[in-house]
Amino acid sequence: MGLLINCGASPTYSSLMKERKMTKILFLVLWAVTPTVANAIPAQDVTNGFDWSLLQGKWAESTRHQFGCRPDNLHQWFIVSADKKTVTFKNDRKWEIGTGQKVEQYSASILRASKNALIIRYGPDLPGIPDEMREWEMRFIGPGTYRWRATAWREGEYNEVIGVKCSS
Repeated sequence: MGLLINCGASPTYSSLMKERKMTKILFLVLWAVTPTVANAIPAQDVTNGFDWSLLQGKWAESTRHQFGCRPDNLHQWFIVSADKKTVTFKNDRKWEIGTGQKVEQYSASILRASKNALIIRYGPDLPGIPDEMREWEMRFIGPGTYRWRATAWREGEYNEVIGVKCSS
């Protein structure tokens, strides 16, 4: 019949070498193709689903039950890049941050998002900030209101700052 069946006989040295060679060739082909295939798959949009209209308008932040939109308080606008990968915080005046640096605007990378929250990471334009305080969740808790949580903190733990929308 011409069909050879291996009935428990040991494989020959020659057949083992052929199998090993085929395995190497298969590995090399897969290794060479993998980067090409990975680059051909579009990157997942990590900000898909976020309601970008939440960021519109002039905002202020409040602590200790103070009125946030008072004239002497810092006001800011959130400017999102066209590719939705960066948010710039544009202040209405120079503001001294905790490191002593005075800034009029600063930016953060948008890492991911959900329907009502952004996870951002402050970049090198804000030096002196420890790594665990660079990544934050900005969660919108209602119309015109947000809270901040460092992602290093446990889930559900927010600071005392409340962001309020002062005007559209």
